[in-house]
Amino acid sequence: MAVKPITGMLRRGLITDLGIALGLGLVFGNAFWYGYHVPRRDARDNFYKKLEEQRAAKLGA
Repeated sequence: MAVKPITGMLRRGLITDLGIALGLGLVFGNAFWYGYHVPRRDARDNFYKKLEEQRAAKLGA
């Protein structure tokens, strides 16, 4: 035999591809969640809290 048989390359490649895909998915998912979503949610909640406090002060006075 001039060429060695190819064994295990498909499985190894599949495991590598899945590992990279899942790792990058987790990294970018967390970057979006904690870098964009959570700060925007907090800003929105603070805006509506301030608006409600102003409304309550206006009605209470």
